[in-house]
Amino acid sequence: MTLALSFSIAFGLYLSTLAPTVTFEDSGELIAAAYNLGIPHQPGYPLFTLLGRVFSMLPVNNIAYRLNLMSAFFSALGALFLTWTALLIIEELRGSKEFNSDLFTEHSKRFSRKSTDIRFSQSNVLLLAASLSAGILMSTAFEDWEQSIITEVYGLNSMFTSLILLLAVVWHRQKRQSGDSIRWGIFLLISYVLGLTLSNHTTSLMFLPILFIYAFLEDRKFILNPKILISGAGFLLLGLTPYIYLPIASARNPLMDWGNPENWTNFWRTVSRQQYGLGLQQNFDRFIAQLAAYGDLLWQQWLPIFLIFAIVGLVVLFKFQRLYFYFVLLFLFFAGPVTTFITDFDVSVPNAFIAAEHKALVSVFYIPSYIGIALLAGAGIYYVTIKVLVVIRSPRAGEYAAALAIAALPLLLSYDNYQKLDMSNYYFTEDYAENLFSTVSDSGIVFNDWDPHYFPLNYYQFVEKRRMDILAIDQELLRRSWYIQWLKNHYSGFIQKSEREVEEFLEAVKPFEEGEAFDGNYIQLKYEGMIKSFIDHSIKSGRDIYLTYNPPPMITQRYFCESVVAALKLRKSDSTMTPVNSEALRLQRFTDDTVTGDRMSTAIKNYYAQLILVRAQQSEKFGDARQALKWYKLAKEFFRDNQQILKQINAVIQGIEKRTSNP
Repeated sequence: MTLALSFSIAFGLYLSTLAPTVTFEDSGELIAAAYNLGIPHQPGYPLFTLLGRVFSMLPVNNIAYRLNLMSAFFSALGALFLTWTALLIIEELRGSKEFNSDLFTEHSKRFSRKSTDIRFSQSNVLLLAASLSAGILMSTAFEDWEQSIITEVYGLNSMFTSLILLLAVVWHRQKRQSGDSIRWGIFLLISYVLGLTLSNHTTSLMFLPILFIYAFLEDRKFILNPKILISGAGFLLLGLTPYIYLPIASARNPLMDWGNPENWTNFWRTVSRQQYGLGLQQNFDRFIAQLAAYGDLLWQQWLPIFLIFAIVGLVVLFKFQRLYFYFVLLFLFFAGPVTTFITDFDVSVPNAFIAAEHKALVSVFYIPSYIGIALLAGAGIYYVTIKVLVVIRSPRAGEYAAALAIAALPLLLSYDNYQKLDMSNYYFTEDYAENLFSTVSDSGIVFNDWDPHYFPLNYYQFVEKRRMDILAIDQELLRRSWYIQWLKNHYSGFIQKSEREVEEFLEAVKPFEEGEAFDGNYIQLKYEGMIKSFIDHSIKSGRDIYLTYNPPPMITQRYFCESVVAALKLRKSDSTMTPVNSEALRLQRFTDDTVTGDRMSTAIKNYYAQLILVRAQQSEKFGDARQALKWYKLAKEFFRDNQQILKQINAVIQGIEKRTSNP
């Protein structure tokens, strides 16, 4: 009943706040890969992709919603597993003589052991309520919740994290309840599940040292048995078999084929995430800044009182269940400081936007640590509740009232997160894609240099099959030979016109990709030459070029960059302006404070704000006062929170109105 309730509460919260369609960042790419049985970004996420294909066939709503639902389902299942884990640990606590003896404080000496302390410590209703609170805390942690209502790999990762914690506790409990054959079987199951976990997200590697040390502390004879270790390694490899999917899928040349892992070199680059690197630039000051960022993120997950309960839970485990104390402490060490060191996102860069982005990107890697803290908080809540009931000499009715409170409070106190995370009306991504599709001319080419601009187009083109005439290019991925090969496979005509420049770049970048000595300046020179060639040949053949970023000098020196609001359009001359119908653009949602957004919707809002302002300035430059006024007034809506720019816009509007009223 308690486990079902844990799942139902989590799944209900997620359903009520679930995004109705695709969102920004990785979602569009992941959905497109799953739907088309392709390969998303490194490490390829084969298990997620295969499961995503299954969920994409559910007969509900649109395909994006179905994969959002997949995240909600697996995260809710993770809450169930964590509730179960907390239940088993607290059950062991209350069976400890030391734990029960600890209840006889100075405040309770005058009470009957039988009628007070023992009754509370053996209370099933308090046990179940505290365990449920752990599951609710997991599911309402800000980051876990955020990743559970969109298409992302972290819902599945949370489920596996909680399942491994559960199996580790079950393995320990079997020591006194069964023979070695059962423990061996559970150990092999843990090994297999760990392999499956690694086929979803490689950060789960941290479980290898955690579980080995835990098993060594529990039963070194068992874990040092060569037969057991070899068997465990075999089952772990069995769990990794989803990776076989990558070369098989890549051989089909699917619409999503990140890394092109058809050969061993590309396969290893993909699964080892070579594109992202691992902590190679670390130094002490940078590491301390990253730990401080982690502390800040941790503080934002729940109301701080729950962190106090987690500390109490850690102390309780230290006093009464030392093995679990070492296990959870090891888990938090690897899920916190070690993860910080390995991911190595620089959160102290001078650019505030980049620093904030790095912090947001790394925040998802800390979700396992929030799960561990939720588990500790459950134990701490249980201990504190019993202590309070003993001190106040609570009657039996108080026991049930306390149980209701400790189960309900984490849920009630999550209302702030509910308001911040409610994505049930989140159509910003759809608006962004619609604006581009209604603006880009037939067979137009859109250059992007940021995932949130590019990945939504993957979904609408490769899943919903809309505006397939448009060629959307990730300009940053053009630095990779596999992406150029992908373009050759699917857009050969685009590549052929610039074949010489493409081959020169591939030759220049080859030493870099093969780990040999390379000349970065020479690579950049050939890269820019290739980009110029793509643009020149496309415009010459009559295909319009659009950019969703501020172009570098190599482009602005050669072309007029005209704002068409949804993007920048490259023009050979600036003699005229392309007509733009502001009423046809879907911009209202970005200035509607009643619709819950996120940092990505804010980033796209700022993107539109800049392009609208540029459009107004360009209209003014071309002498079209009426159009300039219209765009300046719209810009005011987007800049209403920036008083400095708003003041400048108002001054410009007054100047135009004065000139036009006094010809």
